[in-house]
Amino acid sequence: MAGMRFFLALCCLLSTGVFVSALSRVHVHPDRHWFMDDTGRVRIFHGVNMVQKGYPWYPAQMLNQSQLDELQSWGFNSVRLGMMWTGTEPQEGRYNHTYISIIRNITTELGRRGIYVILDMHQDALVRPFTFYDGVPPWLVQSFPPPDHPYPWPLENITSWQYAYVTQACSHAFQCLYDNYKGAAEKMASFWKFVASEFSNQTSVLGYELLNEPWVGDWTRDPELLLPGHAGKVNLSPLHDRVSLAIRTVDEETLIFYEPVTWGYIFSEDGVFGSGYEHVPGGKAFQNRSVFSYHYYCSLYHGGQPYPEYERVACDQIVGPKLFSAVQEDLKVLGGGAFLTEFGTCSPNTSQPDLSDTVECGFVLREADRFLQSWTYWDTFKGTGAFWDRSGRAIPERISMFVRTYARAVAGIPTAMTFDVVTRRFHLTFDPDPSIKEPTEIFVPRIHYEKGYTVMVSSELKCDIDEKDRSLLYVTLKETNNVRALLTNTSTITVVPSSDSVNDIEEAVCLKVNW
Repeated sequence: MAGMRFFLALCCLLSTGVFVSALSRVHVHPDRHWFMDDTGRVRIFHGVNMVQKGYPWYPAQMLNQSQLDELQSWGFNSVRLGMMWTGTEPQEGRYNHTYISIIRNITTELGRRGIYVILDMHQDALVRPFTFYDGVPPWLVQSFPPPDHPYPWPLENITSWQYAYVTQACSHAFQCLYDNYKGAAEKMASFWKFVASEFSNQTSVLGYELLNEPWVGDWTRDPELLLPGHAGKVNLSPLHDRVSLAIRTVDEETLIFYEPVTWGYIFSEDGVFGSGYEHVPGGKAFQNRSVFSYHYYCSLYHGGQPYPEYERVACDQIVGPKLFSAVQEDLKVLGGGAFLTEFGTCSPNTSQPDLSDTVECGFVLREADRFLQSWTYWDTFKGTGAFWDRSGRAIPERISMFVRTYARAVAGIPTAMTFDVVTRRFHLTFDPDPSIKEPTEIFVPRIHYEKGYTVMVSSELKCDIDEKDRSLLYVTLKETNNVRALLTNTSTITVVPSSDSVNDIEEAVCLKVNW
């Protein structure tokens, strides 16, 4: 019923002509690893995960027009949306076209708001009873032979779904998928081929994420699989090759997101401690349409307490920097792009800067900016969404951590980007490309600049705002007969609250914006 109401509302919108132009198709620079749109601008994405782990397999927030409007107003330009295999193919070979229609309407509504979608085939420990929902259809796993030992061997009981991964039964089921037992991998490829055939003409679909957090396979038969490089080489990479090639028979353009074993992207070394991938899914020819998906979870939940120093050091000085650097090293070998598609288990409160969740989320966001990485925050709040309470009210002290000033599109090559959530000062440096006619686009959220904001730029730049949405700042090169003569240094853009002094900033004031 909710899906029907949403469909009727969408038809009403279309009939009144309230529709924006289609989003640009995005590809990846195979060597520089940037996301790039059809105009040649580098694109950076900020967003949130929306995954419904169970019937009806799509999140209720995505049917709420006001909450979609809020996502747009907060500057988010990406959503990682659950594209659930069980919801799509509840019976083998029989696809649920009603479900597909609802997902298509969601992607259309998000695209209408300038928000791209990553369709994510989400799973956690595959199916019940290993976990609390069927991430893959039960009919698939029911076709596998039984493991040597009953679930949950070698454990006596399971207190949380994460522990199911170490059981032989769950690991055996993954191995059957990787081994294409009775065509299991081909069936997964057929699922994705069907999805791609349904969404290939929607440029609002940024990419297809083939398998969330894949497990290593049956480590009880081959203990070496616990080494992520070995698992990646013998199990994950061949599966991703098979599925991606099936997709490419119906969709040559949409990005394919692939994910190694979750601890395989902490190390960039070749061999058993890395991802194990020797090429992007499908091979080198697909580097400009392939994205290395990675997740970051380090800190523990401390119930609103200050962050223990030992844990902060371990996460923010050792594990975190190592992971972000390792991903960049992997890209040098594999080509393609990278996207931080999950991080979380932190619910920050910007009014409590010493709170462990505030510190940890802030660290991840700063690192993402430092490496110019796109991200989608994990929705950790069941039934409510990451940014709303149970009554549907937005939570300002949480939103203000993730709603940030950032460059959504850069007409050139970005070299550095920073945003300080305390001072609200934003700074971007980039090398402009005079051949790109579209502007550099900066999103400036009102939540951080209630009294307005001031923009400073280097001398070769000029700026303007979107009069319909004063959160959108556009920066272009000045018109001159000799543009290249102006480009002797890296260009800069700085944004500060209007109440701040700008005497310590080298650039000239370009404009002051009041709401």
